[in-house]
Amino acid sequence: MDEQTTLEVHLSTEFSQNVPKDFLKYTPDEWANYAFENELEYTINYYKDEKPYCQVAIDSMTIKFNFYDNNILKYNLMIVFSKGEIVNGDFILFDNKKIFLKQISWYGDLGKTILFYSNKKKNNIFLKEFTKENEKIELIEQFGTADLSKHWFDSPKNYLDYEYLLDYQNLFNQLPSVPA
Repeated sequence: MDEQTTLEVHLSTEFSQNVPKDFLKYTPDEWANYAFENELEYTINYYKDEKPYCQVAIDSMTIKFNFYDNNILKYNLMIVFSKGEIVNGDFILFDNKKIFLKQISWYGDLGKTILFYSNKKKNNIFLKEFTKENEKIELIEQFGTADLSKHWFDSPKNYLDYEYLLDYQNLFNQLPSVPA
């Protein structure tokens, strides 16, 4: 679909088929800017060497990076940043103008997910990994503890300000290792 048709489909989903007439005149660029300013959902696709590289899906609670593999959006690598946390049943934005790297998931033949919890407590990392041994698939779940201070990143300043988070290899290199 072209950008305008994609936006129309997105808006009809966002507003349960009752799209406000004012929004029908928005271009995709205008909608992304409006959505950013009003904590609504929007999506951006980034390209590298003229090929799709990453889809960034932004909503009121998270920023999700899904990377392309050979021009196909595959969920073989997903990185999730949280904009806040749930306190007493309510979602509260972080007040430090930061986002927190809370999840890395990657899939090859089998999958692995690491969840990070920002509060300073024991077992603030959870690993869920599928392994295959003797043709039998097993689920391994482990907790660990690490200094997560490097998991905080500056919040995007505008609706296109996500490029600094696209270099996941550099991002991973900056993170602390998890003690065994």
